[in-house]
Amino acid sequence: MKTNKDYFALEAGQPLQKHLSTTSGRCVQDLSGRNWKMEKMRIGQGVAEGIHLLKSELSGNNFSWNAASVPGDVYTDLYLAGELEDPYFGRNMHKAKWVQEYEWWYNRAFNVEEDMIGKDIQLVFEGVDYSCEVWLNGIYLGTHEGMYSSFSFTVTDHLIYSQPHVPVNLLTVKLDPPPKNQQNFAGMKHNFAGDYLTGLIPFGIWQSVKLIGTQKSVIENYRCEYDIHNNLATAHFDINIRNLQQEELNGELQIQLADQDLTHTCKQSVCLSSGDSTISCSFDIEDPKLWWPYDLGEPFLYNLMIQLTVNETILDSIHDKTGIRTVTMQMNPGFTSEESQIPWTFTINGKTMFLRSACWGGQPSFFYGRNSSQKYRMFLENAKEANINNLRIFGWHPAETKEFYDICDELGITVWTNFSFATQEFRTDQSYLDKVTQEIQGSVISRRNHPSNIMWMGGEEVFFTEAHVESGNKALMQMIGKITNQLTNVPYADASPLSSKEGIRMGYATKESAHANSHYYAAGAIFMEDYYPNLDYCIIPELTAASAPNVESLRKFIPQNELWPMGLSWGYHAADIDVLKNLNYEVFGDTRMGSLEEFVEATQISQGTVAQFALEHFRRQKPHVSGVALCHFITNWPIIKWDIIDYYGTKKKSFDYVKRSYQPLLPSLEFSKRRWLPNENFSGNLYIINDYYKEFPDLHYVCEVKDCFGNTIHSEVFDVSVKMNSSKSFKALHFTLPADAREYFTIHLKLFSDYTLLSENEYRLLIADQEEAKKKAYVLYTEMHKKSRKYGKGYYRYFPQIFENL
Repeated sequence: MKTNKDYFALEAGQPLQKHLSTTSGRCVQDLSGRNWKMEKMRIGQGVAEGIHLLKSELSGNNFSWNAASVPGDVYTDLYLAGELEDPYFGRNMHKAKWVQEYEWWYNRAFNVEEDMIGKDIQLVFEGVDYSCEVWLNGIYLGTHEGMYSSFSFTVTDHLIYSQPHVPVNLLTVKLDPPPKNQQNFAGMKHNFAGDYLTGLIPFGIWQSVKLIGTQKSVIENYRCEYDIHNNLATAHFDINIRNLQQEELNGELQIQLADQDLTHTCKQSVCLSSGDSTISCSFDIEDPKLWWPYDLGEPFLYNLMIQLTVNETILDSIHDKTGIRTVTMQMNPGFTSEESQIPWTFTINGKTMFLRSACWGGQPSFFYGRNSSQKYRMFLENAKEANINNLRIFGWHPAETKEFYDICDELGITVWTNFSFATQEFRTDQSYLDKVTQEIQGSVISRRNHPSNIMWMGGEEVFFTEAHVESGNKALMQMIGKITNQLTNVPYADASPLSSKEGIRMGYATKESAHANSHYYAAGAIFMEDYYPNLDYCIIPELTAASAPNVESLRKFIPQNELWPMGLSWGYHAADIDVLKNLNYEVFGDTRMGSLEEFVEATQISQGTVAQFALEHFRRQKPHVSGVALCHFITNWPIIKWDIIDYYGTKKKSFDYVKRSYQPLLPSLEFSKRRWLPNENFSGNLYIINDYYKEFPDLHYVCEVKDCFGNTIHSEVFDVSVKMNSSKSFKALHFTLPADAREYFTIHLKLFSDYTLLSENEYRLLIADQEEAKKKAYVLYTEMHKKSRKYGKGYYRYFPQIFENL
């Protein structure tokens, strides 16, 4: 009978008569998952009707609310509930804009897990976009603004610890309607409007929600930095600990770095006053295994444990991965002090590396609820397959999640992280600056210990217009740098680009950095051969080319009746249709508009051809140039734009061009034009680029030229010795094209060590008149701009017939 009484007591929600938890150290109860509920409320309606005071009930007020997921977003929850059509299909995003005019109430019913009972418990939100208020069991906990900083509440005394089959605790979150003026929240939320976004504003509980139970104290966060001297590394740790008691706490702090063979341990006695304390300790590691970018070595990760004990009782402990590496910067050679005053050459563990980079373009989905660990891993493994050794998270996109950086740590892909300041004149009032400071601190603290993160940057195109020159943007970027430098040793730079004409007027040097995008946006006005070689900058953080996804992918988001001929949804999904046609003409001598399949394939080959020419040009300039970033690797919704692997994970043909051009060991051809006439003497230079720290003393360099029928018209083989980390022209290439040459010819380059093929490359050049082609391309360019002047820069300019029947 006693058992039955206890059972019915549990049913009624009465406290359990049980011993407190004997589990030592930290306990975590993840409240994330698909057990959330959500509902729409008019602004102010939820509080007015007491929604925040609801209790958890078996068939209560929220029984018929929509199911919801955390991490997630409002739009995905509504799509799954049938209240929205797929926002990605056709022009549906605009049909979903009503969502951002309401409050959205989320709640989660739960029981406290037994191991948590008797602990000091924090309710931790790792990220909410953008602002919210929180209640637990009808008790108001507080509010938060800003998507990047985590926040927490002490809830030990607000939880109900009984454990009936009907959960007794109810967590309630009110999401405010998202803000619309980007000037008011720059740095605290990412962009949602621009030349490849629709203005729909994402919002939701975008990262995990957890209960964290500890005893008497909590390890809030830590900072680790390393010095490396020959066969010795010195680890420097700053551990931030909160003593939850009123009295002092005397204990021992222990740090362990472990691999499969050895454990390196540091122990230190600590005396913690009530509240927050920072404990610093340093220790040496003999013969450390270093973390390297994947093409320079093994990205080795140690298992890290930080533990606080009192009399051998574990109060709190955290477990993580850490990589021993240093990041320093060097000046690029060949520039005067008037041309460059900032070091742009990345040096990892004392070795310089050329950034074969791409702008990440993510998260995988603009809607957080569609992201997953599987998608992150798939895209990042494909980035490594494409020989990309760096991903640049630029300022239009959010700083990434922990799982993104974890996978980059594991794969050895370095990351350049921009804060979310882009293409705006920013506020300068103290209220705004205080909020920005909080978000910058939150972003850095949560990401600073990832060895993959080798660069912080303030803004994206924030020194780009006349308004920026007169603004406080430069002072803001410098303020962000000071905040960042207080929290990490990872290098910081103000913005990209710095050497725009506006940036130069604001005091930056003339050849620091540039965005190499004009060839794309002015397609037809200038050919790639005349554009990229005239750019002389230390680093190119953005270089643009674009294409359409494969036809199978297009069918997933373009309505059937708009696929071909192209309908409005092409423009809505960011297709610069005239630009794509003009680039097709530049590469093929024809716009390739014969069919959908022909056009799509041509755009992908054109994108790849432009990328190959530009990326290899800048790589050949190393060490004068220290990096180049293709814009983009992916895009965060299905668009017809810059990605080389589309939203659905399907590779474009351009992916293979980038993969080939980014080989660490690469035979490369320098040439002055893509069109040659029959009987004309071809002239170029044969290079080898070597990003490895390995010499190749006896390579065979094979060059073979074939006509459009596959007949060999020139070949040569010569031996070379290649130095480590180098770029060098080894031989001039000269031959005469046949009198009957037609259409195109290809140049194939191969590097052999004995009979082993190490690397190969190829180029397709045209048999045509270069100057005549330029004239025709310029006509296409002028026609493109006539449309813009008449209809504006929106996508209606591609479909003027829509105005005819108004």
